[in-house]
Amino acid sequence: MKHYILSAVLICFLMSGFLAADERLLFISEDEMVPNLYMYDPGANSFDTVTSYPINGVAGYDITPDGRMLATAVLNPVSEQFLGLKLVTRAYPYQYEKIVMTFVVDGWDAVRNQYKVAIDPSGKYVACVDTMGTMLVNLDQETIKYIFTHQERPDMGVCGSYYNWGGEFSPDGSSFCLQSYCIANRPRFDIYIIDSVAYRNIYELDNITGFSWLAGSDGLLLSANSCGESAGLYIADLSPSVPLINLEVCNLAQAKCNIYFEELYSEFLLPQVLGEEKFMVYAKGVKYDGTVLNDLFIVDQESQVITEMVKRPYIEVLLSPSGRYLAGVVNPNPLAKHGRLFIYDSETNLSTDIQEAGSSCSQIQWMDLK
Repeated sequence: MKHYILSAVLICFLMSGFLAADERLLFISEDEMVPNLYMYDPGANSFDTVTSYPINGVAGYDITPDGRMLATAVLNPVSEQFLGLKLVTRAYPYQYEKIVMTFVVDGWDAVRNQYKVAIDPSGKYVACVDTMGTMLVNLDQETIKYIFTHQERPDMGVCGSYYNWGGEFSPDGSSFCLQSYCIANRPRFDIYIIDSVAYRNIYELDNITGFSWLAGSDGLLLSANSCGESAGLYIADLSPSVPLINLEVCNLAQAKCNIYFEELYSEFLLPQVLGEEKFMVYAKGVKYDGTVLNDLFIVDQESQVITEMVKRPYIEVLLSPSGRYLAGVVNPNPLAKHGRLFIYDSETNLSTDIQEAGSSCSQIQWMDLK
C-alpha cells in the first residue's frame, strides 16, 4: 500500500475534470418539517425534489458514485414502541421507487440522529446501520443478514456495550467498515469482507473522530483529537502486521506554510480521501492569542504544501468528484445535527449559503452523472 505523506496542492489539481463533470448534490432537509431528499445542481443553481413523503420522511440514504442507483430508508411507524422502515431503491432519474423490503426496529431511539444507509459502488448491496445492529441487504436476491450486532453486556464494564454509528463500503465494494461507539467515548472500527462470513476489529481508540477509505481499498485514513493520543491524521493499514501510522509524527510539522499545524490544532475531523495521493481534513484549535481556528485543508503527498480552503464551522463537508465544488453543512453549534447548506465554487471563487434549503440540512452526498 502506498501511504500518504502530508503535503499540499493547488486548487487547480482537479480543474481538468470541470468541463466533463455533471455533478449534483443530494441532501436531506427538514425545512418542511418532514425529512425529505433534495438534489441541487450547482451549475444551474436549481433544486429538484427527489422524495416528497408527507409524513415521517427519510431516515437515511446513499447513492452509487455514478448516481445511477439511490437507496433510501423511509420512516414508517407501526406503534409507539416499534419503528417500521422501508428500504427503497430508485434508478436514475428517480421518478419511481421500488420497495425492497420492510422491517421493524425495536424502539425509535435505534435510528434517531444515527441511522445510516450505505450502498456499494456496484449497487448490489445496501448496509442499513441502526444503533444496535447492521443489516447487509443483497438487492439482487432481496435477502438480508445481520452483521456487527452489538448487544448490551453490563458485566463487561462501560465499554462492553457498543452502539453502531455509521459505515461505508470500500471503493472496490469488497469490504464494509463500520464505526461503532462506546458509551465511554471510544470509537471502534470493524471491517467486514462481503464474500466471507467473518469480520475483524481493526482499531479501538478513544480519540479517533472519523474515517475515509483509501483509494486502493487497502486501508483507512483516520482523523483524531488530542484526547489520550496525539491529535492528527493516521493511516490504518488493513494488514494485521502493520502498525497504525501517525502522519503528524511523520511529516505534519514539516509541511510548508504550516507553522501552526503541529502546535495549535487539537482536533481533526471529517477526513475525505480524494485519490491515491490526496485527501482533505478539517482542523480545529486555538492560537496563543485566543483566536479560534476552524480550518479546512487539502493535502497532496507530492508537493508538501498544505492548501487552506474556505473557513467555516463545518459539521459536514465534501469536495465534489471534479474538485470544483465544496459543499458543507455549517452551524456554529457543533452539537447540532443539522445546519445550513454551503457551496463554494473554486472556478469563480464564490461562496454561497443556500437560503432556499433552510437551516435543517444534513447527510450531503455528491454524485457525478457525466
